[in-house]
Amino acid sequence: MMKTVIRKDGKKSRRGFLLAVGIVCIVVSLGLAMPSQAQDILKKIEQTGQVTMGFREGSVPFGFMNEKGEWVGFGLDLGYEIATGLNEKFGKTIELVKKPINPKTRIPLVINGTVDIGIGSTTITLAREEVVDFSLPYFLTGTRLLVPKNSAIKNFSDLAGKRVGMGSGSTANIKGIDRAMASGIIQPACEKILFEEHNKGFLALQQGKIHAYFTDASILAGMQAKAKTPGDWKIVGQYLTYEPYGIILPENQGEWRDFVNAVLIKTIKSGRFEQIYDKWFGPKGEVPLPMSSEYKTLLQALSYPD
Repeated sequence: MMKTVIRKDGKKSRRGFLLAVGIVCIVVSLGLAMPSQAQDILKKIEQTGQVTMGFREGSVPFGFMNEKGEWVGFGLDLGYEIATGLNEKFGKTIELVKKPINPKTRIPLVINGTVDIGIGSTTITLAREEVVDFSLPYFLTGTRLLVPKNSAIKNFSDLAGKRVGMGSGSTANIKGIDRAMASGIIQPACEKILFEEHNKGFLALQQGKIHAYFTDASILAGMQAKAKTPGDWKIVGQYLTYEPYGIILPENQGEWRDFVNAVLIKTIKSGRFEQIYDKWFGPKGEVPLPMSSEYKTLLQALSYPD
C-alpha cells in the first residue's frame, strides 16, 4: 500500500445477475469481505481524513510504474484532482491512500469497500451498471489490434483461426470479439487467450504465443510506446467497438458520485483536464494520441453551466 498526501491549497437483469454472481465468486476467491458500503462515503472521508483510491499498475498511461519506480499516470492525476477537491470541501488535508487494482479486482474492490473509488481504463457498460455506479464518461476510445510489424493481420477478419490475447476482466472486449465471431466477421472463430494484465498479454505477443492482442486503442498505443522497439509493432483494424471510460463508484452513494462528477466538470471547464491529457497523450507525452473529434465533442457536452 502506498500513501500520498495532497496538501490543502434494485432491479437486476439476467446479465447483471450473472455479472454479480461472477463478482461474488471473485470476491470469495480473493478472500475479501463482502459489501461494506452502507456508510456514507463522504462522511467517512471527512471523519477519517482519508480517501482510498484504486489505480492500475500495468495500464500505460492510465496507471503504471515508471522507470524510477514511481506510480504515475493519467488516472492518478485525475485522482489527485479529486483529492484536492476533497481538501477544499472539508477545509483540511485529506490523505490519499493508493491501492492497486486490475481488470479482475477493480469492481469487487469497489463493491466490498476496500477502495472508495476505482480510476483506470474501465468501460461503462450496462452490465456493470447493475452492480456499481460510474461517473460521467471522461475518456472515449475504441477497440483495435496490436500485431508485429510484419504480421499479415490487417483487420478483424484476418483473425480467423488465430490465437488472440485480451484482458480477462475486459468483459466488454470479450463480448465484442464474441459478437464478431457470431456475426461471421471472424470465421472460422479465433481462440481467445485471457490475461489478468495487459502487460502480460503483450509479453505473450512478444514471445509468439499469440498472434495479436486485442483491447482499447489507447491501451494498445501505450503498450507499443513502452516496447523496447516500438517500430516492431503496429496497431491495425478499424474500431470494433466504442469504449467510453468512467470512474468506478459504489452503488447508492449519490452524494459521492455527484461530488466526483462535479470535480470532473470543473476540471474540464478550467482547462486543467486538457493539460493532464496533453501531459500523457500529447506530442511529448508517454503515449502520443491526438484527441479524436468525437472525444472533443464529448468533453464539450460535459462542460455543464454553473
